[in-house]
Amino acid sequence: MNEMKFIKISWTQFAKDCISLTKRLEDKKIDKIVAITRGGLVVARILSDLLDVPISHITIASYANLQQQKVPRVTEASSNNYHGQTILITDEVSDTGHTFKRALSYFENLSVGRIYTLATYIKPKTIYTPDFYQRTINAWIIFPYEIKETADAFMKMYKDKNLVKKKLTEVGYEPWEIVAVIDKHS
Repeated sequence: MNEMKFIKISWTQFAKDCISLTKRLEDKKIDKIVAITRGGLVVARILSDLLDVPISHITIASYANLQQQKVPRVTEASSNNYHGQTILITDEVSDTGHTFKRALSYFENLSVGRIYTLATYIKPKTIYTPDFYQRTINAWIIFPYEIKETADAFMKMYKDKNLVKKKLTEVGYEPWEIVAVIDKHS
């Protein structure tokens, strides 16, 4: 059996990658950043801070327990008027590209002036490449803001607390993170 590959991104690396992307956006005259929640919110917040652009959101469900759902669906969207505006749709990763495609189809029906897309990372097999991305990663990405979510998924995959701790350590979890998500109830 081929074991899934994981890469854990640190807060510092994530911030550096987002800041690097921000430099490529400075001349785009973006009116609003639209975060694909949940992961795109952190990206949007960093970009909003550096570009001084307000944030809106759209929620598109694509995954549950590390398993991709068949059809991404819009479960919530802002009631903002985007007519004629230039928007930047953000997400943390373009894994398959289906989420971005769903977001684009949603906003193309709202008379938006211009749409840019940005994902901090993309996967090699994505069917949609955003206008802006920092790098390609061929592994399951563990973001610094999803330590419990990942630990819970590992627990479902490996079923043994000690094996989960070992696997979390192997992917780069710090002891304090493991205590926060595994050992706190021991």
